[in-house]
Amino acid sequence: MSDFFSAYCELISSPAQLARCQEATSVSELLAIIKNLWQQAELSDDQLLAELAQLNQLVLDGDKIQLAGNWLPYRYHAKNRCIHWCLPAGHATEPFQDETISRYRQTVLVNQFITPKTALSSLDIQAQAVQFITPAGFIFHLSRCGSTLISGCLSELDTTCVFSESPVLTEILLDQTLEEAAQQQHLQQLINLQASVFPTRPDVVIKWNAWDIFRWDLIRAIYPQVPVIFLARNPVEILASHQRSAGRHMSGDSVLAAHYPELAPPVKDENILDFRVRVLAVLLTMMEKHCHEVSVKIVDYVQVDLNKIYAICNYFALTKSSGRMLLVAQRMQVNAKSLGQSFCGDSEQKREHFSAPDKTLIESRLLPLYEQVVSSALIERKE
Repeated sequence: MSDFFSAYCELISSPAQLARCQEATSVSELLAIIKNLWQQAELSDDQLLAELAQLNQLVLDGDKIQLAGNWLPYRYHAKNRCIHWCLPAGHATEPFQDETISRYRQTVLVNQFITPKTALSSLDIQAQAVQFITPAGFIFHLSRCGSTLISGCLSELDTTCVFSESPVLTEILLDQTLEEAAQQQHLQQLINLQASVFPTRPDVVIKWNAWDIFRWDLIRAIYPQVPVIFLARNPVEILASHQRSAGRHMSGDSVLAAHYPELAPPVKDENILDFRVRVLAVLLTMMEKHCHEVSVKIVDYVQVDLNKIYAICNYFALTKSSGRMLLVAQRMQVNAKSLGQSFCGDSEQKREHFSAPDKTLIESRLLPLYEQVVSSALIERKE
């Protein structure tokens, strides 16, 4: 083990030392600060970088460090059961959390040289240092239904923190070696730990992946009263979007299929459209099964406008001001997944994407399910 192990643990655990490191504006300045903190002025930059690289490889025990409240848990690797952490830089405004994490790791100098990881078994030690939070709301969706637009709009509010398809939560749910009770415990701990680094944004909204609805019972058992919205859309439009760029669950992903047999890749003589119709039918069936439960409301893509965002804010009891709602209105004018582009509605184009026989096939299999879902508990604005 490195001779600097204790100093490394102290650095990543100390808000004061971390703040000092974050004052650095160059690599040389950061390394000079670390040398000073460690009282190792004689070390060359290359020697220090080598020591840091070695220390970053260690899977740390929770009783030796304190990351909670300063570091964000952002990735879980099931193979060696470890959690990876990074320092945040402002709340998430990107369409997806993995894009936010990329920004943190690229723009925060410390993250480029100090990358701690801890054993999953010690996550409870970190979580004991932060408060339990009850999320303000959950977003479940069929994919390509406006969930990214809505979560992005909510991120513009003053007190809202949005976790959009958080990788670390997904990876916990996909670890088949964990018992369900352990998955529930770690999900709760990770949500609390992620929220703890944004104390001025107490209203946490989580947008789950489309396939996470298969774990509805597990998630709902932890948070039975959290308000939920289900997002749906005309299935022809959804599948047209996946024809252009297929989502993970619509591509026959082997990892997802191993955990969720409903997402198994196309079988013999099943073409890709038949496969995607099958997947979407299962997702719609799951949504229809739960859409009548307590604290669940439906949002149809065709109805998503500023008034609907206002209704969602009310439903999640989110703090909103006229100034922030103006920013929400501006956010609605840009492409939800490519913020540098203006929004251009393409529903009509998507409805005309398929040949007449394929469109008839999709509608015959999926429209009844879709109509059952959207006829349930549609969310309305209340002043």
